[in-house]
Amino acid sequence: MKEKLLEIFNSKNYQPKNFQELSELLYLEPEQISELEKVLNQLLDEYEILLSRKKRYILPRDVHIHKGYISIKNPDFGFITCPDFPRDFYVSKTEMNGAMDKDYVVFSIISDYNGNSDFKQEARVIDILQRNIKVLVGEIYQKKNRHYLSTTMYTGNVRIVGVDECREGDIVKAEIIDYDRDPIEAKIIERIGFKNDIGIDVLEIASTFNFPVKFTSQTMEAVKQLNRDIEAESASRRKPSLTKIITIDGEDAKDLDDAVSIKKLDNGNYLLGVYIADVSYYVKENSAIDQEAYERGTSVYLVDRVIPMLPQALSNDLCSLNPNTTKLVLACEMEINQAGEVINSEIFPSAIRTTYRMTYTNVNKILNKDPEQTEKYQDIIANIFLMRELQGILNKMRQERGALDFDVDEGKVIVDQQGVPVEIQKVVRGESERIIEEFMLIANETVASTIYHLDLPFIYRIHEEPNTVKLEGFKDLASMLGYTMKRKVNSRQLQDFLASLREEDSFLKTILLRTMAKAIYNERNVGHYGLASTCYTHFTSPIRRYPDLIVHRLLRKYLFDHDINPDILPGLLKRIADIAEQSSKKERDAIECEYQVDDMKKAEYMANYIGERFEGIISSVTKFGMFVSLENTVEGLVHISKMPGRYLFDSKTMSLIGINGKVYRLGDKVQVEVIKADKKMREIDFALVYNDSIQKEKAKIKPAQKKHERGKYGEGKRRRQKQKSKS
Repeated sequence: MKEKLLEIFNSKNYQPKNFQELSELLYLEPEQISELEKVLNQLLDEYEILLSRKKRYILPRDVHIHKGYISIKNPDFGFITCPDFPRDFYVSKTEMNGAMDKDYVVFSIISDYNGNSDFKQEARVIDILQRNIKVLVGEIYQKKNRHYLSTTMYTGNVRIVGVDECREGDIVKAEIIDYDRDPIEAKIIERIGFKNDIGIDVLEIASTFNFPVKFTSQTMEAVKQLNRDIEAESASRRKPSLTKIITIDGEDAKDLDDAVSIKKLDNGNYLLGVYIADVSYYVKENSAIDQEAYERGTSVYLVDRVIPMLPQALSNDLCSLNPNTTKLVLACEMEINQAGEVINSEIFPSAIRTTYRMTYTNVNKILNKDPEQTEKYQDIIANIFLMRELQGILNKMRQERGALDFDVDEGKVIVDQQGVPVEIQKVVRGESERIIEEFMLIANETVASTIYHLDLPFIYRIHEEPNTVKLEGFKDLASMLGYTMKRKVNSRQLQDFLASLREEDSFLKTILLRTMAKAIYNERNVGHYGLASTCYTHFTSPIRRYPDLIVHRLLRKYLFDHDINPDILPGLLKRIADIAEQSSKKERDAIECEYQVDDMKKAEYMANYIGERFEGIISSVTKFGMFVSLENTVEGLVHISKMPGRYLFDSKTMSLIGINGKVYRLGDKVQVEVIKADKKMREIDFALVYNDSIQKEKAKIKPAQKKHERGKYGEGKRRRQKQKSKS
């Protein structure tokens, strides 16, 4: 009966009906009336329907009531995502109604602004259908002889019950045992540390996203049992076709999972070898190591540490392609023509000894013909310049295909040995980084295409087309700034738009990036919009990404062992779908964790500059103020209450218009003063100093940094820039 009722309610021509009308429509017998009443009450509880004052059953959407997931990263506000709408809804603290991060909620729309996709509509939480946060992380404090938890994960009070050995100031994990009490109640399940411990601030955020620093005892015991003698295995494997195999990574990298080599063939084509650590040889399916890797999903690169997906004995030793040591790999060797097309390829298990452990810095120096580095690495100079040659061909091929390169500025926070931020550096992608990026991209495409044409279950990296409503909003904004975009926009036209941006309008890259769909893992191949690729996967980083490990297992199953049993393929496809969903979730968690740690450290850093002035660019405008971005990538809010006079928000032009005639728009250059930097809330507040005299000047942003001795813990943040920006 429930299905029949839902079919009636969801039909296009449904008109509100009362109980009697529904029973007649269903041709119910008298004994079925009680069942109808029961099902209707159930649908009311689930907010599938509502009961009007006239006792008619109506649809929630007809009265602007919807369901969605709320995301709360700041106690003062959150955002609701609803599949019925292209944009998220902004929810202020006063409209949350006790909701917690990740709750499935019922909400009403209280204001709806049309215009640029960067602006949020507003909503009010009506009810909570499902609680998804079971554990809170925060600091213990006492009040009237009772213990409470201060946490950024929940806006209300949390009372801790059954406190034994913990003390005020402890950072803990607490499991919620009663949501309905006021305040809600929780019990401590783990002590993370004390509030003054070095690095505890980073650990607190990592724990919030369930990225544990320590591995389970079962995992560590399994690591001890691993067979480290690979002499027989390596001897049985096919030798690589290329020599002079090198790794190119950051100076601090220890998990070296990819190596490359190249040569020019007699026919003018290139033979490119990409050799990836064979993690699947050591990490067997359903082993303790595998199960924990699945739960973690990815390595997390934070300002002061790396939280690895695999124990260091694997990530930094057994699997890491350290120089002059025999290592097991999966090889992808490709013959590539002058048009950047792969005309032949082979994927096979191999064993290699890398000859050099190169760094991005050293390779960039070689490409710039630095005499010292040229002399030191004379043996591979020709190979490196050949790599640059092929990189140019591959990049041109992608550009002609319509691939997007946002190249958005990123800031890297450098901390000292006490975890204190001492500098914010801009991340710069040099030629060597682009070489590795292109080689990894072509290897990923080649592997994906190989399995796709076998029509077997596989895990793909997909990126769907941008939402048309969001894109229309962006086109309107770009038009106001003098950029013309066609009515129907494809990736090639977006690429041309990005290339045409004036330096002062580079903030539009970030706004356009927000209109894009998120790349995810999926068992269906729908292509990769951002890469303009018809078939893509992640093959090149099995040490730090679980989907890559799965790709390696599937390659072994299909190509090496030829283990293709049609009877198990449906079950395998279902398992891959589960892995894809879990991996996508953990990737989102890792990215958000990295962002929160960065924002926290940037706020801590800017606390040193309270009262100082900087020049910046307006990067976002809302009805409550405007965000200003400094040259060092720090972003802060100029709240409308801190602006002299009265201002009104114009959603169509994304500007604040003052009654005194002053107008502040996206991209305007302004001078601000730092008035607040809240580390715990991860917020920075600016006050506007002036605008008129620098509107027409070229911005020269004062570097927001002090001279400090660089600490050894300053290399953790996202070592790999290879694929973050594109794939």
